[in-house]
Amino acid sequence: MKFNSRDIYIGISIFFIALYMIAFILDIVHPQYINVKSLSTLLVFKKTSSVIPSPPTLDKGWWDYFGTTYYGISILPALLGSLKFDFTVMFESLIISAIAGIGIGFIANYTGGILRKFIFYFVRTLTAAPYLLVMLLILYIARPNQTGMIAAISVGWFPFYIIRYMEVSDLGKNSGRIGKHWTFLKFLPYILTDMGAISGIVVIITYFGFYFKNPFVVDIGNLMYLGGNVNLLLLFGIWWIVVFPLLFITIFIGFTALLSYEIRGVIADEGK
Repeated sequence: MKFNSRDIYIGISIFFIALYMIAFILDIVHPQYINVKSLSTLLVFKKTSSVIPSPPTLDKGWWDYFGTTYYGISILPALLGSLKFDFTVMFESLIISAIAGIGIGFIANYTGGILRKFIFYFVRTLTAAPYLLVMLLILYIARPNQTGMIAAISVGWFPFYIIRYMEVSDLGKNSGRIGKHWTFLKFLPYILTDMGAISGIVVIITYFGFYFKNPFVVDIGNLMYLGGNVNLLLLFGIWWIVVFPLLFITIFIGFTALLSYEIRGVIADEGK
């Protein structure tokens, strides 16, 4: 059987994304797989009384493969456990924004005329604005907790789905089989890209300390936030506190983007 490069890229991307999804599910149903009873705080990953970070080592067991951050918190199991918070916020924000955006887009297309044009150009203006600042403003007003983050990201993200639904609907009118039968497939690249993008936004929000109710919440951004200033960490050679969390989330973002790109290619080929 002959595979082309697209098949290989899609297969590799699905494999790595599946690993993250498996870890996320295990975080929810069986956190014992990373030797903790619950994921309520980063302090469950504290192995020693030392507050000084320890470098990565392969000699003390897998918990120490990525070293520790301040407070003696082991980075590798904490990163795995962080998916429960990060991906819960990501999925709920994505679902809410997609439902709201597609719903408004459907109403705009159904009504048509001046209202449709008004919604289209108004939302274009919203999507051109610094939406991250909008999210932070809403988060500042809302309660600084998981629900507040989901509300902030959903409000900042749903305008994109209004535009996407309206554009996909327009393209579907004259695109034959793709337009009539592959509606979900046309949205799938957006969903994949947004999974990575929103995950990155969650990390950014928590890294800069906006989630201030619980500084020890199990999250990638908080894990880095506890380490302090990135420049100082690198200056003093404590690189692992910065590098491993960034690689962990960047790999996920990268493979969601790659899979999204390849699926767009499949859609383009089928539409010819």
